Amino acid sequence: MFGGIVFYVVPVETAYLMNDLGIESSGLIGMVTAIASAATITGSVVFASMVGRPERRLFAIFLLCGIGFVMIGLAQNVAVLLLGAFVNCIGTGLLLPTLLTWAMSGLRYANRGRGTGLWTASFFLGQFLCPLVMIGLKSVTADLATAVSIVGLASTAVALGTLPLLRRGASS
Repeated sequence: MFGGIVFYVVPVETAYLMNDLGIESSGLIGMVTAIASAATITGSVVFASMVGRPERRLFAIFLLCGIGFVMIGLAQNVAVLLLGAFVNCIGTGLLLPTLLTWAMSGLRYANRGRGTGLWTASFFLGQFLCPLVMIGLKSVTADLATAVSIVGLASTAVALGTLPLLRRGASS
């Protein structure tokens, strides 16, 4: 579910973040969002060439997402916001297939359909909760950019929480 929240922050909030920077051009907002979406595709394509245990990638992926969010949160201009969104979305492009592959790898073949359905429900629950979480964080911080930075720090904390998976994966 947290992965779903992380995945959807950039698509949901980019236009508002750009508005906060004084950007009103729908063309420019659309271009930045499209470039971020292309980065997500790029991350997914890179995933296809990766080998090894998927859970061993989670540290780097959540860290990449966190760095991108903090860059977005600190952005004072469109160029830095775009770079942060690009970094974040490379991570989210890797995140979705990594989480799904990891979740399915622990299931017997006969249970993978059900498992995929439950995983998808959890991921899209994250999509549903994303704007609500962002509204809640913005109400506490009074600033959307700060709210995005908080999600970045949370993503970094989750990355640190995955460190035992690196050790466990190395011994397997």
